[in-house]
Amino acid sequence: NITNVKDKRLELVEISKVLIEILQDAGFTVVKILENGPSHIAAILGIDDYVAQIIFSETKKTISNLTSDL
Repeated sequence: NITNVKDKRLELVEISKVLIEILQDAGFTVVKILENGPSHIAAILGIDDYVAQIIFSETKKTISNLTSDL
C-alpha cells in the first residue's frame, strides 16, 4: 500500500477543497501539476480541459506569489 505524501502547498491554491483532495489522492504535487500541464491533469483525473486549465493556472499563480514573497 503506497501512501501519497500530500503536498501542503496545494492547500494554498485557490480552488475548491474537493479538487485539492482529488489532486492529492491522485498523487499530484505542485511540481507535477506545473511540469505536466493541464492536458495531463485532465487525462489523469478524467475531468474537463477547462477545469484542468483553472487548476494549472491557479497553481502557477499561487507558487509565483509564494516565491515572490521570499
